[in-house]
Amino acid sequence: MAGLLPARPCCQLSELLGIYFGARSRLLKRNGDGQAAYFSLLRNAVARKVVRLGRAVGHMEAKYQAVKTKKRMAFFIELTLPPGLEPAFVQSAAHAVPEAACDRKAMLRGLFLGCGSVNAPSSRYHLEFVAPAASWATAITRLTADVGVPAGTTERGGQHVVYIKEGDAIVRLLSLMGASRAVMEFENVRVVRSVSGEVNRRLNFETANIGKTIGSGLRQAAAIERLEAQGRLETLPSALREMARWRSAYPELNLAELALRMKLSKSAVNHRLRRLQELGAAAEPPADHARRSA
Repeated sequence: MAGLLPARPCCQLSELLGIYFGARSRLLKRNGDGQAAYFSLLRNAVARKVVRLGRAVGHMEAKYQAVKTKKRMAFFIELTLPPGLEPAFVQSAAHAVPEAACDRKAMLRGLFLGCGSVNAPSSRYHLEFVAPAASWATAITRLTADVGVPAGTTERGGQHVVYIKEGDAIVRLLSLMGASRAVMEFENVRVVRSVSGEVNRRLNFETANIGKTIGSGLRQAAAIERLEAQGRLETLPSALREMARWRSAYPELNLAELALRMKLSKSAVNHRLRRLQELGAAAEPPADHARRSA
């Protein structure tokens, strides 16, 4: 976005104003006549864009200074405002927002460059504007709503924050502001995240099903072993004896897989296994039954 320069002068001014108000810039009186807009910025790309916009709007004289501290770099820009342009830099939020759609989009981009940020989507979806005042938070919310992107507002550390947490809404807003490359990167990460989430959900589902199947198979096999130990298995009908042999041989198979191998319906297999479990529970020794109840 910092490398994008609007073609129309009205859009150039709107974006410059957006950066000015978003970055909490201020006006300075010059030694002679006139005033200068003073910007304090944290990104070199945004600082260079302020200079480009100032020269494009009114051939403004620019003073540029980069200062390195222990924690970060800071960039200070002083733009000499041409006569007649000073009132635009002292407007309230309600009056500063332009009417034309192209100018509103340019101002929104400038506000984002001045006070906005977006999280890497690999962690969570979050785009926000740390507005310079409550009135600007309201103005930003209206600007995003006008383009079909609803935003929330909150207060954090005494500052008014406008935020968006929905992935599609963030993509729409970034596209509108001209961050096409960022949108592509954002979408790529979203796709990977979505696929990874779906794989994890399916894996958890399959793991739970496998655990449930194995648990049921082991309980059924234990019931069959009790019947066999008591000599009752051979007294059962042939259908139940066959079912017992299959389940003892394949305790890991689920009902559908067992039914397929036995060439029976799933309900028939389920009915026979349930009957074997009931008979096995009746054949359980009293001591084991009491211990299980305890």
